Amino acid sequence: MALLRILLVPLLMGLLLAGCSFHSPLVAESDETMDNWLLGRRYQAECRYELARQHLALALASARTDTVVEQLKQELAAVDLQIKTLR
Repeated sequence: MALLRILLVPLLMGLLLAGCSFHSPLVAESDETMDNWLLGRRYQAECRYELARQHLALALASARTDTVVEQLKQELAAVDLQIKTLR
């Protein structure tokens, strides 16, 4: 009985967890997106906000996944706010 419990509990837990997991296809971002994103962040850190905005906009234009699109939109909005505060 104890052996059955030792074997059955992990098996059932594995089946339950596998049934609840979300499987989404992985889509890699393009090199262009990542390069422009990194450049945008670098320029933002250097207080070169206009260049940062240009590269973040380029990264957004070539983004493939919804999560990256949303993140880039947020970062673009932050850079826009930084530009407006300097004017």
